[in-house]
Amino acid sequence: MDVKELFIFKTLAHERSITRVAEQLNYAQSNITRVVKKLEAELQTELFYRHPRGVSLTSKGNQLLSYTDQILRLMEETKKAIQDSETPRGPISIGANETTASVRLPSVFASYNKKYPQVELSLTIGATEELINDVLDFKLDGAFVVGSVKHPHLIQIPVMEEELVVITDSQPESLQSITNLQKRVLLTRPHCIHRKRLEQWFRDEGMVPMKMMEFGTLEAIIGCVKAGLGIAVITESLVSQHQTDGKLRIHKLPDKYATVKTVFIRRKDTFINHAYRKFLDSLQLNEGK
Repeated sequence: MDVKELFIFKTLAHERSITRVAEQLNYAQSNITRVVKKLEAELQTELFYRHPRGVSLTSKGNQLLSYTDQILRLMEETKKAIQDSETPRGPISIGANETTASVRLPSVFASYNKKYPQVELSLTIGATEELINDVLDFKLDGAFVVGSVKHPHLIQIPVMEEELVVITDSQPESLQSITNLQKRVLLTRPHCIHRKRLEQWFRDEGMVPMKMMEFGTLEAIIGCVKAGLGIAVITESLVSQHQTDGKLRIHKLPDKYATVKTVFIRRKDTFINHAYRKFLDSLQLNEGK
């Protein structure tokens, strides 16, 4: 077996359709079938179950997929190490939560790009749980996430602390009147730290919200709060970017719920090339913490 054959095998394992793999890789379907039969003959075992809907992995196929992932990752790491140079170049894929991406990273990315124009920075925005999984699955080189992350394969580096606040429209209103919850509560996705803190506050105070609405982004929530649709919990740094029109009112949360930490995570076992090292240096992160 060779790397090309293993790549075809991995693609088929994920797509579960010879037709789709042939279209995706621009190969004839007969070539995909030939590679699978060659691997099965060489390993003397069946790797796929064939059925009318396509194919699915056997137990031995799953075992080979695990080794294939390791082999292909090692090949990629080898390529990065050999091609590394004193002049930072190549791709770096970073993930971040919405607040960090919109408030903290633009100046960091702009400064880094000015110094190292041959590096191709890409940014993925997502929830903390999604970003952690993407780093673990080697889809991202690193990510800014909220809260402490303890995982045997990850290094976490403290970055900053953010303050959470309650936001309402510009109508005169105190935090005490907000706790009556006569307005809708605007929430993000279930795993977001803003939502978790809000729900914790409700539970501790014995409050039951009258109405709740979910939104996919914090930007959408801010817009709806301005329009008077409801209240929300969000970071003060993000709110400050939307305060120019005077349509938001900020209310401090009790100290117990107000502070959240942002950390940068990366895998322990990945090769850090010169470009990535310079990016970490630009963040002024202390990995000894």
